Amino acid sequence: MNAVTPELKRNAVLLKLMGNPERLAIMALLQESERSIDELADILALQPTAVSKHLTRLRAEGLVDYTRYHRVLQYRLVSQQASAVLDTLLAFGAKPQKSAAKE
Repeated sequence: MNAVTPELKRNAVLLKLMGNPERLAIMALLQESERSIDELADILALQPTAVSKHLTRLRAEGLVDYTRYHRVLQYRLVSQQASAVLDTLLAFGAKPQKSAAKE
């Protein structure tokens, strides 16, 4: 019997995705509310293309999804597993802050 179950593999993928600080911050912000790429880029002081790449990866793994409002895509966190992990991390003070460069 293989001790590495599909669930453990999925959890490893989740942790690997959350191991990137920019993706972790994006997921934490999306847990709070729906946001556009431009909003996320502004808050995190990242290029919109970088945010878009992170969101594409998170969407491919089923962690985020979006709703289209005319031309704007509003992303949201949809993974209950990711939300539970974020709740634990946020309890230890791991909350993203607005970039000082953008204020």
